[in-house]
Amino acid sequence: MYREVARYVFLGFIQGITEVLPISSAGHLALSDALFNLGTVSMNLALFLHLGTFLAILIYFAQDVRDLLAAFLRSWKILLFPRADQSRNPLRRRDTRVPWYLLCSTAVTGVIGYTFQEAVSATFRSQSWAITLLLLLNGLLIIATSQRTMGHKTMAEIGLRDYLLIGLAQGLAVFPGLSRLGLTLCMGLIRKMNWFEALKLSFLLSLPTIAGGVVLRAPTMRYTPATETWLGIALGIAAATGGGLLAVRFLMNNVLERHSLVAFGVYCVLAGTFFTILFLTFPQARVQAEALLNSLPGGI
Repeated sequence: MYREVARYVFLGFIQGITEVLPISSAGHLALSDALFNLGTVSMNLALFLHLGTFLAILIYFAQDVRDLLAAFLRSWKILLFPRADQSRNPLRRRDTRVPWYLLCSTAVTGVIGYTFQEAVSATFRSQSWAITLLLLLNGLLIIATSQRTMGHKTMAEIGLRDYLLIGLAQGLAVFPGLSRLGLTLCMGLIRKMNWFEALKLSFLLSLPTIAGGVVLRAPTMRYTPATETWLGIALGIAAATGGGLLAVRFLMNNVLERHSLVAFGVYCVLAGTFFTILFLTFPQARVQAEALLNSLPGGI
C-alpha cells in the first residue's frame, strides 16, 4: 500500500511542476511511467492529477479570476440592460471582451482535443518513442520563438483572431511531449503580447481547459480504484498542487526578468534526444531503472 501511495505522490509532484513549466507534464508523466515501469499512469490518472495543477493556478491567480468573472457578469448586465451611451456588444468593449475571447479560445482547444482524443490516448499508452520526439520538437519550437520579446499588447488589446490562434496552439498541446504553456506563451509572444500578459493568459486559459476536460471525460471513466488507490490519488493531487505553486512562483518571479525560455527549450531538446536514444537503443534501461527505484528504502 505504501509503495502504491508513494508512486501517486511522486507522479503528482512531477505533474504539478512540469505542467506550469514549458516542458510538457503529460510527456513527463508518460516517460516516468515508461522508464520506471510504474504501471500506474493512464489518461484518467493524468486527468485527476491535473486537478492539482488547476488548484495551484486558481490560488495564484485568484484576483485575476475574480476580475474576469466580474467582467463576464458586467457584460451580461450590459446585454440585458443596455444604456444609451454604451455599446451593447461586449466584444467591442475592452472591459468586457476578454472573458468572451477566452471562451472562444477554449472552444477551439476543445474541438482539437475531442478530435484527436483517441490518437492522444494511444500515444500516451504505448508510444514512448513518439513522446520523446514530440518533446524534442517542443524544445525546438520554444527556442525558435521565445526570443520575440518586443511585444507590448495586453490581454484586452489583442483581437479575436489572436485568441483563436492561441487556442489552436493550446489544442495541439494535448499530445504528450508538447507543452501547453510553452506553445500558448510562444503564440502569445508571436502575436505581439508582452511577456507578463502572455504568461498570465497561458495560465488563465488552462483553467477552463482542465475543468472542461474533467467534465467531459468523467462520465466515460470506467475506473473503480480501491480505497488505498483513492488515498494515493488524493495525495497525488495535493502533491501536484504544492509542486504547481512552487513552479508558478518560480516562473513568474524569475523567468519574466530574463524574458527567455531558451533554457527550457534546450532542456526539452536534450531530454527528447536522450530518451529517444535510450528507449530505441537500450530497452533494458527500463528494467534497470525499476530495479534501482525498488532498491530504495521503502521502494516507490
